[in-house]
Amino acid sequence: MLYCPKCQLLIDSDTDRCAACGSKKLREPGPDDPVLLLTTDETNAVMIRSVFQENGIVFVEQDSGFGSPPSILLGSRPFYEARNIFVAFRDRNTAKELLNGIGIADAQDAKLESSTPAPEEGPEPEEEPEPMSSRKRFFWRIVSAMMFILVVWGVVAAADFLANALKAFFTKGGF
Repeated sequence: MLYCPKCQLLIDSDTDRCAACGSKKLREPGPDDPVLLLTTDETNAVMIRSVFQENGIVFVEQDSGFGSPPSILLGSRPFYEARNIFVAFRDRNTAKELLNGIGIADAQDAKLESSTPAPEEGPEPEEEPEPMSSRKRFFWRIVSAMMFILVVWGVVAAADFLANALKAFFTKGGF
């Protein structure tokens, strides 16, 4: 396994890029490197906090997203917001075992993925798309913006036409 210091993710050794950020600066993980263990909701985060604190697992919690619009406007943290839980690489397996013990499904799924070899028969996995160059991405952003403007113009023109047709219908005594 390789480690992406930017995303703090573990990446399979058969790739040369981070799947999340595209960074090529992957390296072997050190024992103190923080690793994303799982993303969970606030309810599970409360249980995870207490279990990790009882067992001496050092962890870091971060918000994973913006939350709901009312929480953004009011400045409060929503109860259902997703939380990222990071642990040191050396504590990763112990943390997974503890999470399996309290019934957190994400940790159990991750443990099964890492311990079960991939089936040899079955459909072939789809190839991952090649990342776009910055010029190509810029081109498609411009095309998307122009298409959006055309759609908005079309909706406004259709609404104007309909409003004029209704106005003409009602002013000429059509009713």
